[in-house]
Amino acid sequence: MVDSLKSKIDEVELLLSMFSEDEIKLGDKESYLNVKRHAELDVLPEKTDVDFVIKLKKKVELSVVLPDGYPSWNAHHPVKPLITLRLLSDNSSILGINIRALSSRFYHWLDKIANTGEPILVACIDWLQNELFNELPITNESVTSLSTSSILNNNEKTVCLWIISHHIRSPIKRRLILEWSKELELTGCYMPGRPGLVIVEGEETKADEYWRRLRNLQWKHIQLREKEILGIGLYRIRRFQDGFHELTLSQQSWFSWLHEHGVTSEEYRHIFGIPGRLPQNEQQ
Repeated sequence: MVDSLKSKIDEVELLLSMFSEDEIKLGDKESYLNVKRHAELDVLPEKTDVDFVIKLKKKVELSVVLPDGYPSWNAHHPVKPLITLRLLSDNSSILGINIRALSSRFYHWLDKIANTGEPILVACIDWLQNELFNELPITNESVTSLSTSSILNNNEKTVCLWIISHHIRSPIKRRLILEWSKELELTGCYMPGRPGLVIVEGEETKADEYWRRLRNLQWKHIQLREKEILGIGLYRIRRFQDGFHELTLSQQSWFSWLHEHGVTSEEYRHIFGIPGRLPQNEQQ
């Protein structure tokens, strides 16, 4: 139960780092801080439920209650969050969003994903943000913008971002690192632990969006160490063409894997400050 409580607190802290004070409001801040203190001491308080409200894109308000036992980490006995959607009245006449239809689709989707017993709030918010974007009316201005974007994509740079964090341990952050790379069609790898390392390659706008999302999470320290331009327009090259991977390797094996994908010892030294060394049996 304490592990479940810690997962709940980690998820709420992540959301607090993702949204401004105007966008997220705790229902009872003192109660939440009390629950958080107990979790840090590995002690279960009498009451562990947490409630808050999130405003998405100034269109929809989510009222969320995380009950006792959420997340259960047990697919056989999942504990589901209680989420209510409400359209912000200031935008109802402008956006023309059908809140009943949106709610129906959302709860149908939620019933499926909530059965895993895992933390799901970030996934809920991603789903809703995508749906809200699709609900926007198409105007001549937006069509022109899309056409211009398509033309610009022909000259899009392909880049590689080298990102170093003090550590990467949070299961939620590890899941987001993988999910966002897939969503944004980026390839590369990351190594959890201390220090944490992330390498992503792809179109510059998508890579920049990945970095924007990543740095907005709560970190002890995170840094974009290097941004390489690998190609432009039709001339695009990627070192990592086989997807995005989580690697749990020793430092020497980590460089060996990177070396197989075209990273030299000097490049490794430039990024990390130490030379890359291959295992003895791999040296020529």
